[in-house]
Amino acid sequence: MNDSVFDNAVMVQSMLERLKAGQSAGSRDIGIEIRRAVALALADFSGSISSKSRAEMIAKALKRELKPVLDNHASLLLDAADKTSLQMAELEYLSFVQVFGDEVVKKAGEDALRKSMRNSPMSLKNWNGPLYLPEFIEAWGVMASTQVTNEVVRTFSDNGTVSDLQQSINGSHSDAGAYAVVSKIVLDYDAISRTALQHAHSMSAVEFYMENPDIVDEEEFAAILDNKTSTLCRSLDGTTYPVGKGPRPPLHIRCRSRMLPVINKRFRSMLKQDAPGDSVYGEETYYQWLERQSVKRQDIILGPTRGKLFRDGGLTPDQFAKLQLHKNFKPMTLEDMKKAAPDAFERAGLN
Repeated sequence: MNDSVFDNAVMVQSMLERLKAGQSAGSRDIGIEIRRAVALALADFSGSISSKSRAEMIAKALKRELKPVLDNHASLLLDAADKTSLQMAELEYLSFVQVFGDEVVKKAGEDALRKSMRNSPMSLKNWNGPLYLPEFIEAWGVMASTQVTNEVVRTFSDNGTVSDLQQSINGSHSDAGAYAVVSKIVLDYDAISRTALQHAHSMSAVEFYMENPDIVDEEEFAAILDNKTSTLCRSLDGTTYPVGKGPRPPLHIRCRSRMLPVINKRFRSMLKQDAPGDSVYGEETYYQWLERQSVKRQDIILGPTRGKLFRDGGLTPDQFAKLQLHKNFKPMTLEDMKKAAPDAFERAGLN
């Protein structure tokens, strides 16, 4: 019972990132299979794409060959999310047992975990696609197919040939496919798969916390402390909410934030309390961490104007964090911030 819940949460998140990386590694197979499907679809076509009817015929052939490939990988990703949900819930359970003992810790049921993952909408901001996980994953396949068939229309519009079309889909040797449609589809899969697995873990964690209300009082939003953290996540870092009631990561595509359990006072004596920050766990919040970084790094992350305001505006890290978001979690513009805290802008010489 030496390890704190926070230490174990870091371990769980590290395991999740490994699962994401493993799932993402499979995207190479997707590229190979799509190129193979494109070759099959275009095998009976040659020459120029000289009419709308010919373009539509080619697009139809491409959709027919691509559909089983895309459907299969969408199905595999949903299965991976199911497995991740169960694996992460088991890790959460084992990490709690290490601290509190198996006499008091309860497991979340597998059916409840699957139902929660599939039927709880994702909290993605500025996302116009589906928010339920099965449809979210399915939309990747639909968009991938659309990207390919759109390339047919572009080639027709440019008076191109079938050979031109195949090259624009697959990429040429000179650019290594960097701008090819297939490369974009693979990158999209990487983003969608990482987001899907984050949702799977997020929902498994809340189900586990709800199963243990005697131990878990609230949840604390925890962002990753690095240059990639979004404005939204770094501004919410360290805020607490009733279990299942606060903003639920992932809040954006590729989000890595998570909710940490806030432990009931009866059990807190079992936790380490030796860190210097202001969060429930004594850890630094994002902006406390950023305060210790170099001016250059602060400006890279915040931009030069916000960086100067952060350093010279006379605001605490917590006050600065609250200036970043409206009540609906929509990021504030600099004008919004100036209206909310004109004195800070004046102190920083930003009038």
